Amino acid sequence: MKNIWLLFLIIITEELHSQQSEINRFSAGLDSIRTQLKIPGMAVAVKQGNAIILERGLGFSDVEKRIPVTPKTTFRVASVTKTFTSTLVMRLIEQGKLNLDNPVHQYGILPDNTSITIRQLLTHTSEGIPGTYFHYNGYRYGLLGPILEKVSGKPFYQLLMEEILIPLQMNSSAPSIALDQFYEYRNIKPSVLPFFDNTFTQLAKPYELTSDGKIKRIEYLNEFGAFGGLATSVQDLLKYSEAIDNHLLIPEKAQKQIFTPHHINNGSVTPYGLGWFVQYYKGVQYYWHYGQTQGESALFVKVPSLQLTLVVLCNTDKLSQPFPLADGDLFMSPVASLFYHHFIDKTGIKDQEMSNKELIIKSTIANIQGDTIRAQQFYNEYERYNKLKKLWFPREKIIAGIQNVGIDKHLTQSFVIAQPTSVKIYGVGENCSWNGSSWCDYGWIEDQAGNVIWQMQNQSSLHAGGAIKNQKVSHEITLLPGSYSLHYKSDSGHAYNHWDSFPPEDFFWGIIVLKNTTNSHR
Repeated sequence: MKNIWLLFLIIITEELHSQQSEINRFSAGLDSIRTQLKIPGMAVAVKQGNAIILERGLGFSDVEKRIPVTPKTTFRVASVTKTFTSTLVMRLIEQGKLNLDNPVHQYGILPDNTSITIRQLLTHTSEGIPGTYFHYNGYRYGLLGPILEKVSGKPFYQLLMEEILIPLQMNSSAPSIALDQFYEYRNIKPSVLPFFDNTFTQLAKPYELTSDGKIKRIEYLNEFGAFGGLATSVQDLLKYSEAIDNHLLIPEKAQKQIFTPHHINNGSVTPYGLGWFVQYYKGVQYYWHYGQTQGESALFVKVPSLQLTLVVLCNTDKLSQPFPLADGDLFMSPVASLFYHHFIDKTGIKDQEMSNKELIIKSTIANIQGDTIRAQQFYNEYERYNKLKKLWFPREKIIAGIQNVGIDKHLTQSFVIAQPTSVKIYGVGENCSWNGSSWCDYGWIEDQAGNVIWQMQNQSSLHAGGAIKNQKVSHEITLLPGSYSLHYKSDSGHAYNHWDSFPPEDFFWGIIVLKNTTNSHR
């Protein structure tokens, strides 16, 4: 019997040692990501079942004073606040005071379309024709705040404190409200003072990465609302996560609604539920949200089937800003990719989809570091790995062309048409909306007087390969004799050799005008 117990103890000890080694490797990998992204301070916590298996601070909450981050350090978490907003909405719905399908104009909110509902604000489907497409928009989500205030009769910050933070004893959490609001609230309810004291005396200082790669101290934005502005700690967010799991805030049925992906009018599924991103990957479901604004970023992930929760908080925007998390893919985050390998899939088997994402992540980080050569090496590896076609060259005569457009560009090229000419216009860019109405990178043609005579926006488009937002337009028009200018404009993310997600199939990014012939092969 003694030998059996000894063997049992040896097995348990080895398993614990193996788990701790895995946790240490994850923590070291996280610190490497922090260093590569030049994030001054980071706090991380991981909970599995009822056990907190990791709580750690990395780097500095105050660089100038060399104050290290600890698990008690507080951070502003930007849009992670939205998950709290959805909980407050569902609590009022459970009380019969709200209905998800009520038009928001009933509550004095006057958006651009009076048919917009609470559900559409919660699911980021309120733009354009409401319910037709998903487009993550923090400002519009913030309109839920005044609705909650009108229905509850309380300021949003008071509702948040008294419905969630105080009952859960989230003692290092508080809304980032103005001083006059704080003084008024403290006078009404003195018991809230320790929450604000704990939160803001331990708050990490905010920083940004300058264009020359230096860390610069900045100030937080003076804002709070249903869209963001909560300050909290990794320890308190674990309390919040546990309360969600145990249905302490809303009933299980209502929580299930929150974690159900929304369907737009045509039946297509979006990556968002009611205030949370919802994603399936390789048979595993993830509930998650990110936060990002100047001086702050956060990642909050729940894996219900494995009873796992991950919280990572930082004092720059770089945990989120370079990565296209608003598109709804958790694993375009280097932290989520690391988490996946250490806690979800430990097989070590190369997965092409995940490998592709990691190549783009590595190239993004290289670009942040100003190492364009290394970034190009990752793009080349991506191209070889996926056996992409070589850059397409048209057979038709090019009249004008703007190609290989990088980030933050507005490029033009003049051209002259001597006689009426049938032309084909081919453009590839970034379509920012799921219905094709909004483009972030796009081209157009102006006549000599500066009138726009053709543009990529609102044209019928097709997928150009890679990320779904890579869209191509091919259109034929007739140009009359005269002088013209071809334009192409790009924003600060996802462009040629600065891809934040999968690039288009042939890496073409720009616009060309071709003389239309019968030899076209596209």
